[in-house]
Amino acid sequence: MTCNEYSIIRMAFTICLILPCMFTSPSFSQTITLGAEDWQPYVNKSSKHHGFACRVISKAFEKVGITVEYHFTNWARAMEMAKAGTIDGTFLWYKTPEREPFFYFSKQPILKISVVFFYRKNMQFKWNTLEDTQTYRIGAPIGYHVSDKFEKYEKAGLINVTRIKSDLSLLRMLIRNRIDLFPQDFFVGYNQLNNNFSADLSRTITNSPKPLTERPSYLLLTKTNPKNKKIITLFNKGFSELVNNGDYNQFLDDVITRKPVSQ
Repeated sequence: MTCNEYSIIRMAFTICLILPCMFTSPSFSQTITLGAEDWQPYVNKSSKHHGFACRVISKAFEKVGITVEYHFTNWARAMEMAKAGTIDGTFLWYKTPEREPFFYFSKQPILKISVVFFYRKNMQFKWNTLEDTQTYRIGAPIGYHVSDKFEKYEKAGLINVTRIKSDLSLLRMLIRNRIDLFPQDFFVGYNQLNNNFSADLSRTITNSPKPLTERPSYLLLTKTNPKNKKIITLFNKGFSELVNNGDYNQFLDDVITRKPVSQ
């Protein structure tokens, strides 16, 4: 065998080794930025994985070669930035007809939000329909879609709703008797109470057992960037793998086992 023939065979062998790696490596490699508000335990800017939702999203994207950076701001600002294309997307939003023209939605929800009314224990509060809440002062975050019916009643003036930016400010208002009801996700509400208020103050608040709404929440990527149509498809693939291999349930168990107990 001549030196030239040996070189050709060696090159062919090297190509055979490289080609499988090329075809099995992630088909897309880039970094995207997603916006969300610190909303523990689902979003936690101070923790290692930034909370359950960020952990799930990052891991799903990692499986398809995409890195995620997070921009922490309030919900309303995150939605505005994503809609304008200043950031690539946002997450934990309901799917609504008003949002669909502007965003690609993940195929599967990131999680189901179970919203309940938080109220003071010294109140005699029971409700079956929203009509039962008409005499109460309700506080809700700006930009937070509680439910379709809630929004309809709010716009029509059938319920008394005050909107402000901060969840913690709303809890303070609830504790201080400046509002009567605060619709919030069950896990988030008790996490906020237990992490930001004394045990004595936290014990003054309870929740209605009847959910106001139980709805799936999604990852949204802005349509201002045409690449996001492919990126959301890749995310769907990575998310399915995460669910199928059991990682999703394991991450969720980490949240459930820390579930605060309603007093």
